[in-house]
Amino acid sequence: MDAMDHTAHHDHGHDHGDSGCSHHAMVFHAGVRQEILFNGWLTTNALELFGSAVAIFLAGILYEGLKYYREALHARATSATGDSQVNITKNECGARGACGGTAVVKYSMLSSGHVVQTLLHVVQSTASYILMLVFMTYNVWLCMALVLGLAVGYFFFGWRKATVVDVTEHCQ
Repeated sequence: MDAMDHTAHHDHGHDHGDSGCSHHAMVFHAGVRQEILFNGWLTTNALELFGSAVAIFLAGILYEGLKYYREALHARATSATGDSQVNITKNECGARGACGGTAVVKYSMLSSGHVVQTLLHVVQSTASYILMLVFMTYNVWLCMALVLGLAVGYFFFGWRKATVVDVTEHCQ
């Protein structure tokens, strides 16, 4: 085996350059050259990275808004009266029945409310994992933009939520 074959054999197609895009170690970095989610979403300068950070910041806000919207739809269903599609019970907490005044909403499987909640759950789950993958770029600027977007989104929407603990959260 000559030197050229030996190099090709051991390289296995890994790029050992300092481009930032091919760096697969899980360490935080502050480079401006960053591939984000797709091959076509590549930042090569500070302005492109800033624009991407703004987009990710806004995505964080929208994600928190989606979580609030799902809860608001659920709360609206609990206050629905006369809806044959929704069964509201208050005695789901054991023999005594009182749950501190909370109502448990049970949709029928084919009710429109359940279908809407299912579709929104799919959107929320997908968004959650996509945002997690953005954070896993380990780019300090993108991670900060995401965390700040989630914080601002929670600030805008969290005060209106009926519960503080979100049992539907996927990536926490």
